[in-house]
Amino acid sequence: MYFREPIYFFNTVVSAGFPSPAGDIFASKINLEDYLIKNPNTTIFITVSGDSMKDVGIFSGDMLIVDKSINPRNNHVILCTLDGQFLVKKLYRIKNSIKLISENKNYPLININKYDDFKIFGVVIASVKKFL
Repeated sequence: MYFREPIYFFNTVVSAGFPSPAGDIFASKINLEDYLIKNPNTTIFITVSGDSMKDVGIFSGDMLIVDKSINPRNNHVILCTLDGQFLVKKLYRIKNSIKLISENKNYPLININKYDDFKIFGVVIASVKKFL
């Protein structure tokens, strides 16, 4: 992600429910790259296809920002490969057991065994969605 100049940032909270007064709006500038990316050399972008993570707000067409330098922990949303295919799942690891959890009740839990070709690629740090 590269922005030539910072974008205006309105330092206020916007209501998604009942209207609130807009009298205390303070505009400053923000660089989205600085805000979203802490480790540029280890960060990648990838587009989502499918709905297995819809219950955490990740939808088909969203662009994920993935940091490969973060040590993945339980409940992190990760980008991984399983038998040569990219997946986005929630990680659950206890002792020698690894499970990949979908955030959609229509998808089963995936148990990783020693015969699987499994690799964690990175931790999802943000999801970007476009409306237009």
